[in-house]
Amino acid sequence: MRLTRYTDYAFRTLMYLALKDGDLSTIEEIADRYHISNNHLMKVVHQLGLAGYIETTRGKGGGIRLAKKPSQINVGAVVRRTESDMDL
Repeated sequence: MRLTRYTDYAFRTLMYLALKDGDLSTIEEIADRYHISNNHLMKVVHQLGLAGYIETTRGKGGGIRLAKKPSQINVGAVVRRTESDMDL
């Protein structure tokens, strides 16, 4: 099975936020760390927020953090949410 870059970016974002242990991070910080486009990452972060995996805070001093404990995030559920064509 091949996963899209979108799913890869979603996992990278979730792993990065899990390592931050509840501290706020920015999209720019994550994009710089993994050398990916801010625009692509914004789309991923938006969808992760809608799915309830992350919390977003807007404005000065804002950022993103995990909304759940890392142990409560199911890898299969993330893949099903981010991959549009999972018919086997």
